[in-house]
Amino acid sequence: MQPREFVNTKTIEATGSSVVRAEPDAAILRLGVTTQAKQPAEAVQENAERMVKVIAAVKQQKIPESAIQTADLQLEAVTKWDEDTQTEILVGYRATNVISVTAPVARAVAVYDAGVSAGVNTASGLRFVVNDDKKYRREGLGQATKLAIDEIHTVAKALGALLDGPLMAQVIEDMPPPLPEYHFAAADELGAATPIIPGRIEITSRVRVIYAVKGA
Repeated sequence: MQPREFVNTKTIEATGSSVVRAEPDAAILRLGVTTQAKQPAEAVQENAERMVKVIAAVKQQKIPESAIQTADLQLEAVTKWDEDTQTEILVGYRATNVISVTAPVARAVAVYDAGVSAGVNTASGLRFVVNDDKKYRREGLGQATKLAIDEIHTVAKALGALLDGPLMAQVIEDMPPPLPEYHFAAADELGAATPIIPGRIEITSRVRVIYAVKGA
């Protein structure tokens, strides 16, 4: 709704909020390989070879290449403190490659376990998401708008005022809260298939509505 200009007009405004809960239909996993060697080229080469195996194992779980992307790539020096010289001594280089994999919830455990079996030794967690949240957002916006209008009418009735409007309706875009992240045990602590519980995702909508008061 396009706002219209008004000058010296008394108004009543309210903001409605709504939370719609949805079943997640996808999981985003971060699977990484960290390797260490005396020379940087050696660390990178070994890391690349292991990551190729990890990606192949992930694809074997019916995950398309379009659902796999590089999330982090690092090469850093590894040092240790030498008590005799009181200085840091270079002992090697550490290479890290992390991929982000988007998988159906039902395949998330299989993807994770397959990755670990293929060489993943660092997993920063997983997030559950709803691929297409339009339906839930529309539902939430409708609920939030109705709530705001109901509150305005309640206030107007208590004041004995007549309403003219609405003058404006605004969808308030909040920064979404970080999605729940679940951390895994280290690879050498794993035994049976890794259990996960998706739970439900909350989609929040907020709408600000302004009505003019008649005769104001």
